Amino acid sequence: MILALLGGGRVGAATVTVQRGDTLTRLAVRHGTTAQALVKANPGLRQGALMAGTRLTLPSPPAPVWTVRRGDTLSLIARRQGTTLAALLAANPGLDAQQPLLVGQRLTLPSRGAVTRQPSAATVRAASIRVTAVMPVQGRLTTSFSDTHPSIDLAAPTSTPVRAARPGVVTESSFDGRSGWGWTVLVDHGDGMTTRYSHNSANLVRVGARVEAGQVIARVGSTGNSTGPHLDYRVTVQGAPVDPFSLY
Repeated sequence: MILALLGGGRVGAATVTVQRGDTLTRLAVRHGTTAQALVKANPGLRQGALMAGTRLTLPSPPAPVWTVRRGDTLSLIARRQGTTLAALLAANPGLDAQQPLLVGQRLTLPSRGAVTRQPSAATVRAASIRVTAVMPVQGRLTTSFSDTHPSIDLAAPTSTPVRAARPGVVTESSFDGRSGWGWTVLVDHGDGMTTRYSHNSANLVRVGARVEAGQVIARVGSTGNSTGPHLDYRVTVQGAPVDPFSLY
């Protein structure tokens, strides 16, 4: 069947202009889609000749998928695909970051637009610091970074190990009842960046201790102003809060 377009396509969608001799099949092959998908993307099509000069809306490409391989982690996949761990989790709402990935598991990759954002001054400064960071806890993201909550909350069972994101020196290891953070560890990384780990059930390092990336420094808890066991993970650069996921 040959069709002709009655109305315009979706606003903002990619379009193509029909050339003389074009058919739906030729257009589909040329643009990496199918005739059925073209028809679905253009509900105003009707039976008749496909007229030169008509503009057709191209169907949106399917979301890219990553098949998990041996040794893959969420952070590694996000870094390899040029996205963020937060965007990867958002594209896979049923994914439990606390559970290990399975070889052969299929993950939806976020579109480029999903991770594009206007960088704040703090983010720009963070980007200038070349880091290789360890995720302190492979927990479930319960609260994202925002202006009103300049940290991320990662839910995990009580006593789950909390690891230092980067090498540094412990400058605080105490119970912070004033701010509601409970047992807290603060690490200064010596290049303008600090990381804070709060609501711990136990702190395992003392002030002045030198820690390495991945070293266990605390245990997940629910101390201070908390509604359940989780890690409040905060990053600052030159004193300005930065989204921790920007490190991964």
